[in-house]
Formats: sequence, structure tokens, C-alpha cells
Amino acid sequence: MLSARKALVTATMAMSAVVGALATASPANASITTGSYTVDGCDAQCLVLYFNTGYAGSHTVIHSTTPDAGEGVYDLSVYTFQSSGKGQGTNLKNNAASAKARIWGIKSSVTVYFNSGYAGPCDKFHKTEYPVAWQLSNTYNENASVYFRNVEVNQNCVNFG
Repeated sequence: MLSARKALVTATMAMSAVVGALATASPANASITTGSYTVDGCDAQCLVLYFNTGYAGSHTVIHSTTPDAGEGVYDLSVYTFQSSGKGQGTNLKNNAASAKARIWGIKSSVTVYFNSGYAGPCDKFHKTEYPVAWQLSNTYNENASVYFRNVEVNQNCVNFG
């Protein structure tokens, strides 16, 4: 009887730890916001992911409000396409076909990654203020995370800019 009670207490404590960790976790940094406006509406660095090739269908803006620090969205599965159009309400992760960005400086960039956690093949937007990808290359319908940087980084990405 004592071992069953001990097992129940241990299981309850483990479950409390998991619930506590989930409650404090956030899908992105506090300075990352999303919206349904266009890249022209960005007042800082942003990336607009579109459901269809050629900047068509529903889209979502991922906006970095602190451009001086590297930050991103570790896992896009918590976001959906927000604007009206084909794909609205569809999960953002692994469903974007094209993108537009707004980059503040020549050394700044935003990178879309194939895998969650900023890993795997990537597409990088940099060099010009408004780099675009009519169709994503390495992350076409396989986009899982996004990272904003304000320093030059040499990556083995397809470069748009």
C-alpha cells in the first residue's frame, strides 16, 4: 500500500512539473508579434509568409520589435495564416509558399528554416530593404522556424535579397 501511495505522489509531482513548464513556455520571444497587415505596414524588421506562390492567398506577418537583438519563432506550429484569402486559418508551419521581408540594415537578415529550432535547410532574406521570394526554395511548404539577426552570418541558405 505504501509503494502505491509513493508512486502516486511521484507521478503527481512529475505531472505538476510538466504543467508548470508548459504554462511558462511561450511560442516566441515577447518582442515577436504577428498580424495580418502587409510588409509595408512594418515599422521594424518583419517577414510576411504567404500561403500561395507569388504572394497570393492568406498571409501572416511575423514582426520583430527589437531589431538590435537576435530573436525568432522556435516553432511556427502555434501560428496560422491570418488574413483573408485561400489558406486562412491553416497552420503556418510547413504551409508557406512565398515570402516578403523588411530588413533594416545591410547586415540584418531574417532566415526561414526547414526544421523547428532554427535548423536544417534555409532561405535567407537580406541585403535590400525589401527582399522577396516569389517562391521559397529550401523551405517551400516546409517552413518550421524563423530567426531575425542584426549581424552578418554565413549560412548555407538560398539567399533572397
